[in-house]
Amino acid sequence: MKRRNFIKTTALASTPLLLRGIPVMASSEFDSLTLEKMALSAINCGKILVIIQQNGGNDGLNTVFPLDQWSKLFNARSNILMDESSVLTLNNNSSTGLHPAMTEMKNLYNNGKMMIVQGVSYPNPNYSHFRATDIWFTASGSNQYLDSGWLGRALDIKYPNYPSAYPSAEMSDPLAIQIGSTLPFSLQGPNMNMGYSAPDPNALLNVINGITDPAPNSDYGHELTFLQLMKDQSNVYRNVIQAAYNSPLNSGVTYPTNNKLADQLKIVAKLINGGLQTPVYIVNHPNTHDTHENQVNSTDKTQGSQAVNLTLLSQAIGAFQQEIAFMDKEDKVTGMTFSEFGRRIKSNASMGTDHGAAAPVIFFGGALNTSPSAVANTAYPVSGMIGTSPELPTTATTSSQVPMQFDYRQLYTTVMQDWLCMSESEAAEVLGGNYVKLPIFDSTLLSSINFDDSVHLEIKLYPNPSSNGAISLLFPEAVNTNVQFTVFSINGSLIDNRVAYVTDKNITLDYLSLASGTYILSIEWNRQKAFKRFVIL
Repeated sequence: MKRRNFIKTTALASTPLLLRGIPVMASSEFDSLTLEKMALSAINCGKILVIIQQNGGNDGLNTVFPLDQWSKLFNARSNILMDESSVLTLNNNSSTGLHPAMTEMKNLYNNGKMMIVQGVSYPNPNYSHFRATDIWFTASGSNQYLDSGWLGRALDIKYPNYPSAYPSAEMSDPLAIQIGSTLPFSLQGPNMNMGYSAPDPNALLNVINGITDPAPNSDYGHELTFLQLMKDQSNVYRNVIQAAYNSPLNSGVTYPTNNKLADQLKIVAKLINGGLQTPVYIVNHPNTHDTHENQVNSTDKTQGSQAVNLTLLSQAIGAFQQEIAFMDKEDKVTGMTFSEFGRRIKSNASMGTDHGAAAPVIFFGGALNTSPSAVANTAYPVSGMIGTSPELPTTATTSSQVPMQFDYRQLYTTVMQDWLCMSESEAAEVLGGNYVKLPIFDSTLLSSINFDDSVHLEIKLYPNPSSNGAISLLFPEAVNTNVQFTVFSINGSLIDNRVAYVTDKNITLDYLSLASGTYILSIEWNRQKAFKRFVIL
């Protein structure tokens, strides 16, 4: 239900009591469900999608190894195939292994925080980098040309009239943030691009810190510096991005150095920690995956250009997921990797592989449907994997392709419906048709966080009303962890987001800048969520 419709049909639409001219409800405590609905109306479903683009066409057969097809794989690419003993094995999945550079991702898989979707492609695949990338960005068919991206169309449906009506009370943050490379066409909406773009991490940090890129020491350079500064200052999202980024995050996680993907994900983690409600982030792997030659080293086939790429990927994702876990947001943040196509089954004579078709797509996060008990006796019974090892020919030729098992638009419709909280009809509108969803997400974690009403009532908030905007909270037991505090207006508008460490049971919050009025405070910690009403006089 839309926020405005919800308000019309509840007691919130009735005439309130007044305290010194400030509207308050007659009850000292709002109904918990009412408070939750009001809060969630401002932030939609509160889920976040992080997309990692691996441009160039990653070799899926040298990333996710079909151990049950090893002899056929050896026949097809003996000059680049490592020893089977080098492949990382996976829990409860004897048919599949990972490249030895992917230690961190192996650990995620074994802990139920990674899922492999095998054989993702589309009918009549295109082997051109540019055209294939365009297809993935726009969600088109191989012979269809669209002038908008799938995420742009999805965001346009969820946030109509952008940008004229934004930032709004319901959505004060960027709809999407892209870091690295150029602004992806996937965020192009029907009328304009729906994302906030930074060509690299430093560019975004310059906006956050109010620093302009250096310009020549000349009249032209001075003018350029002035124009850049004015552009940054006029950016309507700068302040919220800056506030989120500067929110304390003392996780103790060490990100790998000399890893530009990790640099990007570190920024995303800080923005998420700071309470930014942006639902979509896109980052880019810094290296090409177009490995026509020297994909592996001739003397050590566990090494080479692809091993370097997978090391950067795995280490960056591993550090990022540690921070998301520290924030206790693993059930709210899901990552997804993709490349515009895979590589051919048969290797070439240059120690590499050529443009191919289907390849695995990898999801990571704490909300995936990876429980062995949950997938037992289902169509996809291997925990942590949807689909099977690709069926390889006994004698592959230069034209042999990894067969498609799933249309990539099945992943998109699943993400839109199960993660971005769109309806089936809305997803079909974005994709130009209906596609069968896949069981990627844990269905028990798709709804908003439930909370016990007794917990809600046991948290003490005082003084209430507050004469100056300072309020204190007393929890029923020691917390000793980071807690997210989100303030909403009585109409469900997002007012303030912050994360603070609660020592023992007590914390005092400073809301001195808030105007007199009635507010809702969302309190979230250790997978618990409570709501309190407070008044500022």
